[in-house]
This record gives sequence, structure tokens and C-alpha cells, in this order.
Amino acid sequence: MTLFKNSLMRRESTVAHAGRRSAHGLEYQLPGGRTVRLEECSVSLSRLGFLAGREPAIREKVVNELPKLVRAQFPGNYGVVIKPVPEGHLPTYTFMVALTCDEPVSDSTADFSRLVSCWLTNNIEMSLRQLFEREIFNIEWSRHARDGWS
Repeated sequence: MTLFKNSLMRRESTVAHAGRRSAHGLEYQLPGGRTVRLEECSVSLSRLGFLAGREPAIREKVVNELPKLVRAQFPGNYGVVIKPVPEGHLPTYTFMVALTCDEPVSDSTADFSRLVSCWLTNNIEMSLRQLFEREIFNIEWSRHARDGWS
């Protein structure tokens, strides 16, 4: 089996910076009352540059590479949540958002906590604010986030 990869595709993607203090209002309240801020986001095509090949093989490769892709895009001390990839045809887009909270999760000497959430979707018909809110709403912050120091 051969998979063809577009040699023009690089693993780099455009990252939008929301600003340190939610200058653009990209702040969300999770069900437990914790307020998190969007620090960065990345949107890319999910097929990792593959132009041809068997769909199941491409899907398997993409799903298996998601953790490495997240760490390459966000190499710091982030907790990571990768949502399950929906069954069927591979969704078109990979979204990653880096979120920060001014409260630590386990070490009271920490200055903040943060995590990256990753998901694949076809739905880009709504605003980014609404899309992010829907996708991060049920994150178990205390379970997945990592503490950090300034």
C-alpha cells in the first residue's frame, strides 16, 4: 500500500494569538466555574498533506499522529485533550486551542494551569468563538490541565 503525500505541504500552520488578557473577549467559563482564556489556536487540514491513498489508511495515520502534531504545535508544558475522531469519513479540519487559567490545578505554588484541546470537524459554519465554546465546554480541566509557573 502506498500513500501519496503532497510535498508542498509542511506541518506548519498559522497560529492566531488572542493576547494575554483576553483583549478580544476570548474567555470562557467552564461548568465548574473555572474561567479559561484562549491563548492560541491552530486550524489545519486534517489529512496531513495526503492527496491520495486508501481512506482507512490515511485515517489511521492521521489519528495516530495527532498527539505528535499537538506537541509539535504546542511544545510547552500543556495538558492535552484529544477528542475522539468521529466515525466515518475523516473530518476536513484539525483544530487545536491552547487555553490558560489563572488558577492552578494541584500545586498551590503554581501561577496558572493550561492545556491544549484538539478535535477534528467539518463544521466551520459558526463563529470561532461559538465553535471553541462548544468544543471546550465539557473539558475536565482538573483532570487534564498542567500547572505552570511564570
